[in-house]
Amino acid sequence: MTRPPLPSPAPRASSAAGVDAGDRPGPLVSAAWLAAHIDDPDAVLLHVSPTRRVYARRHLPDAVFVPLHRDLARIGTDPVTGDARREWLVPGRADVETTLGRWGARLDPRGVAPRLVFYDDVGLNRQAIRGYWLLRLYRYPAERLHVLDGGLRAWVAAGGDVTADLPARQPAPTTPVPSASAAMPATAPGAAIRLGERDASLIATADEVRAWSAEASVPGGPSRLLDVRSPDEFVGADGHGALHAGRIPGARHRWFGDLLRADGTLRPVDEAIGLVRGSGADPAEVRATYCMGGVRAALGWFVLHELAGYADVRNYAGSWEEWGNRTDLPIDADR
Repeated sequence: MTRPPLPSPAPRASSAAGVDAGDRPGPLVSAAWLAAHIDDPDAVLLHVSPTRRVYARRHLPDAVFVPLHRDLARIGTDPVTGDARREWLVPGRADVETTLGRWGARLDPRGVAPRLVFYDDVGLNRQAIRGYWLLRLYRYPAERLHVLDGGLRAWVAAGGDVTADLPARQPAPTTPVPSASAAMPATAPGAAIRLGERDASLIATADEVRAWSAEASVPGGPSRLLDVRSPDEFVGADGHGALHAGRIPGARHRWFGDLLRADGTLRPVDEAIGLVRGSGADPAEVRATYCMGGVRAALGWFVLHELAGYADVRNYAGSWEEWGNRTDLPIDADR
């Protein structure tokens, strides 16, 4: 099953914060907003990609390279899936704290965390959003996290400067200053940033998803799960190497790419929500998005949770890489 090209929609108001947002932008920022704030001393620009190929040729000035499979996901195995090779395991808190140090992210003299702006080059926002979601998971201040809508492509289209020069930003100290608070405690100025425990309201477990699947599988049941993989993955024609191919019973389907415009920016919220509804899913009923490894699912979560305000939606980060490699979980497939 082949996905047709994205249509070119009529122009609509963007969901991204523009220059009028000043120093209070939302989760999604436009190239125009970033151009006005790129020289802010508290801004850390993060270029997310699986490889350095594009970054080595051009990236935003002073942007730090973020390797997707080192900083935002882990390759390995997990006891629940035995010997299955996993590519999208969620890093632990200590690992993410160390990663922040490599990025040169440190507290300012007031003890305030820097403003992190994620963007990607080939990920259609989803790889940048993986970084955003991961930092939100460990309770980094939400108001200090942003995604550049449309990534490098949108920046270049807006006439933004690019460079091949390495950033001047230096790694921060890697030993956090102890504190009693669990969520972004105050530490000494210039010290490494200490994160909090995982926010369980942002990540779904397999047991939770199984319960929501059971609810959704009852005739007339609520639309608890949104599958944002390709149509071939949804019907079971492509399992991406998992032990089983197919979908979680009761899941509705909306390919993540449908939530993007032809230029790679996210559709306005009302458009995106209309597409989700058109898939037979009530956004107010959805409890988890999923894909193969929680990256495309993070984009679905971002649209529903961060932009549209549906607070009960979580990212099932284990996604099909976990579900499809277990023998104790139900699976539906069309073939």
